[in-house]
Amino acid sequence: MKKILLIIFFISPYSFSDIEIWNSKGDESIKFYLDLKVITNEPQKVEKLIEEMVVFIKKTEPRTKFYEYYISKDKKKISLTEYYKDSDAAEKHVVDFLKGPYQETFFKLMEIQSFQVMGPASKNLIKSLDGITDDFRIEVDGFKRNF
Repeated sequence: MKKILLIIFFISPYSFSDIEIWNSKGDESIKFYLDLKVITNEPQKVEKLIEEMVVFIKKTEPRTKFYEYYISKDKKKISLTEYYKDSDAAEKHVVDFLKGPYQETFFKLMEIQSFQVMGPASKNLIKSLDGITDDFRIEVDGFKRNF
């Protein structure tokens, strides 16, 4: 019982406080941010493809921290955010996408308007994205809070 009380005593201040859990120094994560334009008159096809891709990536990419699509009300614009543990995980995603079953359909339905890669991208990751984006950004500073 004393051990449980000690654990609760030491953990409880952190569970209810606004503490910093991550400092940007040494962070190896890679984030992708894409603005996409829907180029089909059948947005339901886009939504179906997105649904399939999300399931596929969730199953096949365990080092993907998050992968999220946002669509405008008129279903003509999409924002895609992707967050990978490191450059290797991001590169795996790029290679898998370019060689996988979704690339052709993706580009028939959507067009990339902008694509930013944020974080310490490796030379291999940069090379894998050749012809897709040249917008690589490194972090200046930051933090993450646990809400």
